[in-house]
Amino acid sequence: MKGNEKLLGTLNALLSDELTAISQYMVHSEMCANWGYEKLHKDFEKRAFDEMKHAEKLIGRILFLEGTPIVNKLGRMSIGADASKQLAGDHALEMSGIQAYNQAIKLAG
Repeated sequence: MKGNEKLLGTLNALLSDELTAISQYMVHSEMCANWGYEKLHKDFEKRAFDEMKHAEKLIGRILFLEGTPIVNKLGRMSIGADASKQLAGDHALEMSGIQAYNQAIKLAG
């Protein structure tokens, strides 16, 4: 089933966002482990795994629509110098993701 090129582009942009989130959460996870913040380390690690599942679903949808998943483009990461800055950057990333998914839903509709 050949998909609309604009929709495929949007799905690839969402994939880029998810891959960026994976990387950001993994860096934050390892930073927290280094600081001895085991609970935050595990929480960030779990979030990274959740984002991997989102990326997997997007890749599946792109392939279903006969597109090519673009996995070598990342957005700008916001790596926090301390836990509170990490959480603020992650919150901003998630809020941006909500807007991007809402726009994609409108396009797909």
